[in-house]
Amino acid sequence: MNDIIDFLETQVNGKTVHTKELLYELEGGALQGVYSDQMSFSNLKYSQTGLQFDMFIVSNEKIFCIGKNGERESLRKDFSAVSLFRFELAKRKSTGAITGLFRFISASGKDVPAEAIVSGIYDVRIEGDTLGLREEQALYRDQPIQDDRFKAVAFVSEHRFFTRDDKLHYEYDGTSFDVDGFSLRREASGDTFPPFISIER
Repeated sequence: MNDIIDFLETQVNGKTVHTKELLYELEGGALQGVYSDQMSFSNLKYSQTGLQFDMFIVSNEKIFCIGKNGERESLRKDFSAVSLFRFELAKRKSTGAITGLFRFISASGKDVPAEAIVSGIYDVRIEGDTLGLREEQALYRDQPIQDDRFKAVAFVSEHRFFTRDDKLHYEYDGTSFDVDGFSLRREASGDTFPPFISIER
């Protein structure tokens, strides 16, 4: 636990990173997402057995309907918002592993996709100069599809923090799953997302 706390205290807490604009496709190319953000990590608190820190995100995310000619036809959804999330981790006496949760706290804007969403955090480790952890969303969240409808999805993701050239780098690499909202069974989704790479300026 001490090595995780030291890493966060010296390399992450109080830092701000930026994600350059990137594109992703949904529903076999029928929808296109455009995303960029500014992300700050702060409020690191810890005890002998646990820790927490906040992730504050100013995001610009829009999803467009794509026509047969491959051009954007209309705005399907604007998810741009100012959002606050929190990591909460603790060391388990039974296994010695560090596990916990990642949860939504609050946000501006309408129809916030992460509202009332919580994820389990596990496989927290330092490998070389990188702090890595895995996130698995509980239940599901809503994702826009065609014809003003939504589908249930969940993400399993890898987070990585490391420093290069004295600048904090944060990588989020998520895999999307379609979820049956009744049985909660998950299937691999055809939606693809590039890794989100955020760098301190």
